[in-house]
Amino acid sequence: MNGLGLNDPDEKPNDDVWTDEPRREEPIISSPYYTPETTEQSARRSGLAYSAGITFFASVAFMLLLGWGADIVLGSKPWGLVGGVLLGAIIGFVQFFRITGRIYNDPKGGPAEKPLMPPDDGPF
Repeated sequence: MNGLGLNDPDEKPNDDVWTDEPRREEPIISSPYYTPETTEQSARRSGLAYSAGITFFASVAFMLLLGWGADIVLGSKPWGLVGGVLLGAIIGFVQFFRITGRIYNDPKGGPAEKPLMPPDDGPF
């Protein structure tokens, strides 16, 4: 095989080496039970993922500011800040896992009507 990836005519083809011949097509096996995600499910999941990230960031930032304030008031220079960041991270992770645990759970007690979605009366 030369440096360009083309086979020499005298060289015996190997299964591990790229050849000029087209590959044999293998059948695509898919589950007959797969249904694509609806727009509503996609919007719900992306909204939950977005809120999980915002909640994590906000809890760490809020507790950092609270620890910084405690340092100023109590005079314990780095420990309020360190404690605030650690407590904020713990709270943030708990909330992050609570929210992301709901991403793949289907809402069971949802309303019968969806007020923000247009009525499905047909194609027009």
